[in-house]
Amino acid sequence: MSAEATSDASVQNDFLKVETTGIEMVPQSERSGRLWELGGMWAGAFMNYASLLTGSLLITFGLGIPDALLAIAVGAALAAVVLGLVSITGPRGGVPQIVFSRLVFGYHGAYLAGALTLFLAVGWFAVDCVIATNALSQLLQELGIASSQALHAVMLLVVVAVSMLIAVYGHRTVVVFERFGAVAFLTFCVVLLAVLAPRVHWHLTASVHGSAHVGAWILGASVTFALVASWFSFAADYSRYLPARTEAGGVVWWVTLGAGLPTMLLGALGVVLFSMNTRTGDLLTTIVQQTPKPLALAFLLFVALGMVWANYLDVYTAGLVTLALDVPLRRWQTAVLAGIVGGLLAYYALFVSSFYTAYTNFLLVTYIWAPAWAAIVVLTLYESRQRAYPAETFFRRTGVRAPAVIALLIGTAAAVPFVNSSLWQSPLALNLLHGADISGFVSFVAGGLVYLALTRSTRKQFWK
Repeated sequence: MSAEATSDASVQNDFLKVETTGIEMVPQSERSGRLWELGGMWAGAFMNYASLLTGSLLITFGLGIPDALLAIAVGAALAAVVLGLVSITGPRGGVPQIVFSRLVFGYHGAYLAGALTLFLAVGWFAVDCVIATNALSQLLQELGIASSQALHAVMLLVVVAVSMLIAVYGHRTVVVFERFGAVAFLTFCVVLLAVLAPRVHWHLTASVHGSAHVGAWILGASVTFALVASWFSFAADYSRYLPARTEAGGVVWWVTLGAGLPTMLLGALGVVLFSMNTRTGDLLTTIVQQTPKPLALAFLLFVALGMVWANYLDVYTAGLVTLALDVPLRRWQTAVLAGIVGGLLAYYALFVSSFYTAYTNFLLVTYIWAPAWAAIVVLTLYESRQRAYPAETFFRRTGVRAPAVIALLIGTAAAVPFVNSSLWQSPLALNLLHGADISGFVSFVAGGLVYLALTRSTRKQFWK
């Protein structure tokens, strides 16, 4: 048996101590996680400015407040349930998500989703760093300090360094910071809404109508779904410390609540706050312009801090995935490496490209494969119905499990004609669907159906 598979070694997973677990199975004696902590961790992951920003995008699509709120609720609820279902793999396997997926796709077949997940983690790290740096820059401008490219670069370096530092400590430290960060940010958002409520254009209606309105509404629901879907392949990384006996229903409920409710609330807040002055084209600027200066300064600081604690998840998962791809480094070393790469991408997004366009494309492009992958994992989990697996199961070099890999490729390919982004505007999405992007939904359904079709005659042999 590989050293990776050992599950009876002593594990350190305490607050502000470097976690000793890599991608090996967490021993049952060390699985002391609780469901409410998992829910709080996911609440922290979505209780930040990225959720506000995503909500504000729906106004730019031409939606009004009522229909935007409904689109956010539908997209967030659907994606959060799927995230909850995938999270069941944590207590069942006790290993990170990509390691668990070796059961589904094969040891080497899991490399594909592993590489895509690494792109997701590093991409999110870059997005969060750009938002935090912009918030700090605007904070300094409000304090009378002139902005410059050099100052931006220094602030970006600080954000990257602090983000990597906490992620290096590991699981328990990340969970604690996410939970308390969620409470702090939510409290501040309540205060912000109370102050700005009189300035909100509560009766803002859609600027598009007919079939174009339907297309915009579906696009809004899809972008919200994509925000949560981009975390599907992270799920077990944060649920693997739950005991194997943990009920699946409890996992689904707490993850759905923890991820879905903040996405709805913060997305809705982004919608109503952006309605105050949509001409700015920038939510952050809109809020600062409409807010009393002391509160605006506090808001900018909270935005920066919120994106830093969101980065803990990105760097932590990136480290685990790198190990699952058989890169011969320790977890904390891979976390540092992923942080450096993410920082370089953030520099590009900050100084070279259009950030808001890049952010929308990032959500929609990653959206085409993750739902198909999640559908395949959930179906396999349902078929096996095992409550626990021996450690060596995850580390046998089983090659490629063709049905799952083929289903992932076909599900992803089927989604491409339904993409609507500046990178690829499908004629089908642009013309027939009037701008709607349903690629993620197509990916989920097509991937799942193809997987069922390919495994129908071999289900009894699949787990032998």
